[in-house]
Amino acid sequence: MATLNEITEAHSKRLSRLTQTRDTRLRDAVDARDRALRTLPAAAKLFERFDAQVAEARDRQLATDAKSEGARANDLIEVSDTLADALAEAQRVRRDADVAAFEKRRKAEEDAEREFLLAIGAGASQPTSTQAQRIRADKLEKAKKEFDAALVAAQEQFRKARDAALVAESRGSRDAARSFDAAARVNEASVKAARAAAEQALAKGLAALPDAAAEFAEFRTATAGTVAEFKRAENEEFERFHKEMQTLKG
Repeated sequence: MATLNEITEAHSKRLSRLTQTRDTRLRDAVDARDRALRTLPAAAKLFERFDAQVAEARDRQLATDAKSEGARANDLIEVSDTLADALAEAQRVRRDADVAAFEKRRKAEEDAEREFLLAIGAGASQPTSTQAQRIRADKLEKAKKEFDAALVAAQEQFRKARDAALVAESRGSRDAARSFDAAARVNEASVKAARAAAEQALAKGLAALPDAAAEFAEFRTATAGTVAEFKRAENEEFERFHKEMQTLKG
């Protein structure tokens, strides 16, 4: 026995196929009507005006889309340049910090060595020499620890700067994409509105033509039949679905 999910999914697929069939037949009916109407001499100017309005709306859409695409490309270039500059600056800061750390360690080692030589030169006794060696070793160890800590700090600062730059780049890219998508949606809506207005004007003009009456009557008959057939099939599908659900419930 089929499960609830299987029954529901099959029902949805059958409804979807019915809807697609209905929409295809309705589009075909519209296309057949328009082909027939275009052959009428009295309708030639109406269709010529309609085609010109649709083409004009389409041209405006293409021009606006091109501008939006250009704006997005410029935004992405700016975002990329900003990222490159930020990464280069982070590298420079880390490099300078590393150089400063090396220089500080070198100076500390030289100072420790010089103090050691002065200390053993001032006194010849073994205790003095041993003490000087210990002091030098302590200073060298301190210089090494400070050097290591400086390198770690520089690396951490670089990582934070790099991550911030990457986050900014990602945010900038998303903002550019959202702006482009929003502009495209507005543009598409504008074109649809222009086409709808053109279709209304065309339908009004055609309705006033006596020669078009027969074509409109045939169109209405065809669409009414398609809608009625879809409604019957839809009702049958829901009845089938309800029966399958009742069977499942037992």
